[in-house]
Amino acid sequence: MVRPIVGKRALYLCPGILLLLGVQGCLATRGWVTEQMAPLEGRVSNVETRLGQTEAKADQALDRLDHLRLERRFVLNLKEGANFPFNSDALTPETRSQIDGFLSDLKETDDAIFLVAGHTDNLGSEAYNYELGQKRAASVARYLIAHKRLDPLRVTAVSYGKSAPIADNATREGRRKNRRIEILVYKEAITASSGGTAPRAEIGQPERSETTRASMR
Repeated sequence: MVRPIVGKRALYLCPGILLLLGVQGCLATRGWVTEQMAPLEGRVSNVETRLGQTEAKADQALDRLDHLRLERRFVLNLKEGANFPFNSDALTPETRSQIDGFLSDLKETDDAIFLVAGHTDNLGSEAYNYELGQKRAASVARYLIAHKRLDPLRVTAVSYGKSAPIADNATREGRRKNRRIEILVYKEAITASSGGTAPRAEIGQPERSETTRASMR
């Protein structure tokens, strides 16, 4: 699940306060500092609001899957510049070809639910990575809807940013593995006669359903 943002305001504001006090020295008054910090607080609040909305959307998308069974998972690993240009959400022809190949193996997709999840490495700020993951997931979702004619009501794009790594971000290879797009395909779960609910697979965690991995070389 998406991890809550903790202490973000302190991380943003403390450097700004130190800078302002350094410029003004002992002449800086509490009122002057408060006045100067007000615009920065507003920008931080906006970032926190956007992150909160992203987390809520991810939770809502996963709640819809409580009574569904994970059928297939397609993991598109993103090597630097291979699937997406730097800081871009534009799909390359090779990426579209890999997605097409995955979809061609699927059967009976009319009743399927598609969850497209964007993941990043840990380079850059949390806000930047959430936004980048969302852009790339949305780009794949738009391709599924516009070019593969999937029902828009059955396709959801979410971003996990850097919060759900599957490898060690301390290494270059680990960061490469963490830069990925996952397409998860769900269908109605066939439950036991006791009325139990099929378990929900977590994003980025192993599951028993078939997994397809596309790694760029």
